[in-house]
Amino acid sequence: TRSRRSKRELPSSGGATTYVKTGDTITVKGVTYRVTNAEAKTAEAYGVVNKNQKHIEVAATVKIKGSTCKVTAIADQAFAGMKKATKAVIGKNVSKIGKKAFNGDGKLKSITVKSRKLKTVGKLALKGINKKAVIRIPKSKKKAYRKLFKGKGQKKSVIVK
Repeated sequence: TRSRRSKRELPSSGGATTYVKTGDTITVKGVTYRVTNAEAKTAEAYGVVNKNQKHIEVAATVKIKGSTCKVTAIADQAFAGMKKATKAVIGKNVSKIGKKAFNGDGKLKSITVKSRKLKTVGKLALKGINKKAVIRIPKSKKKAYRKLFKGKGQKKSVIVK
């Protein structure tokens, strides 16, 4: 009878673990993501596995425990101090870039923003990025994004186009 009981318990406990919970994490292409809202299925990029990574790619969506979550934010200091990073691509669902997100990434020369939903860019988010950096933004959002990226710690020579 013992084996029967355990067999009955397995499906119920097995089914419960497939649900995504707030705080669940996953790593995709060296970037770590954390679920911010399990019901809305949203996540944020909050760091990297290897600080010496050259490319940072924030996905539009990530699959965590079988659930597809939209990546809507980059956490505060998520990619700070990545001295070898040269290129960053920000996914199309990102609406917020946290404070000091790319702080001190001295070799970061190319940031491509695919998102048309960007609402906030945190203080000093771009402090210390390469002085010849180019931030590429969607044409349809040029005016709004130029204002968003203004005065976020980057040198005056950084181009937003």
